[in-house]
Amino acid sequence: MRSLIRSRRREHKALSLVLALALGTPFPAVAAAEAAAATAGAEEQAREKFSEGNLAYDLGEFDRALKAFSEAYRLKPLPAFLFNIAQCHRQLNNPSRAAFFYRRYLALSQEEPANADVVRELIAEMDTKARVQDEQRRERERFARDRELQKAREQAALAEARANESKLAVNPSAAPPEKNGASEALAMQVPDASVKTQADASKPWTRRWYVWAGVGAVALLAGGAVWMATAPDPRDTTLGTVGR
Repeated sequence: MRSLIRSRRREHKALSLVLALALGTPFPAVAAAEAAAATAGAEEQAREKFSEGNLAYDLGEFDRALKAFSEAYRLKPLPAFLFNIAQCHRQLNNPSRAAFFYRRYLALSQEEPANADVVRELIAEMDTKARVQDEQRRERERFARDRELQKAREQAALAEARANESKLAVNPSAAPPEKNGASEALAMQVPDASVKTQADASKPWTRRWYVWAGVGAVALLAGGAVWMATAPDPRDTTLGTVGR
């Protein structure tokens, strides 16, 4: 089938050449006409894909719109298609890809587009979102590693506990002696009275809490007596005084 198609194409070219010679038309002009026809066909297909992409975009079907705009650019590489492709990636939450196509749109445009300022703002926005996505991805990866590490530790601890249980089942005498935890805790909480007495005896009397409490009380009384003796006549208050 393919050989038949190729044979017909060769026949068509040969016929075109004969017709061109018969009409006095140079063969390069025929080739140019064929190329122009092919270009027109590709442009028409690109228009169809563009219309398909616009319809899909308006319907929120951004995957289908992205595919249509990409095919349109392959048929006719117009920079405007790159902007549409970038818009689809932005809607699909692919900020790094969106920023890439926005930049290609500006770079391949022969003149600065009318929406160049808006596109630059979109590039900055997409770059920021891409960095946030990278940080979130690294955080998820770190959390997954920590979770796997914790899981491995728990499995190792469980395996060790089972191994100890197996050892005890084979040789119960290998179990460590149990300690009376309550008595040990009580012994730690109750200090030795003789140690406390010796410690108090070794301190000078001015550093003992009960001595300082008494000294403080005496000093307070003395200070009060001095103040009462030297204070001026008391002033009347609106509440009066007790006993008056």
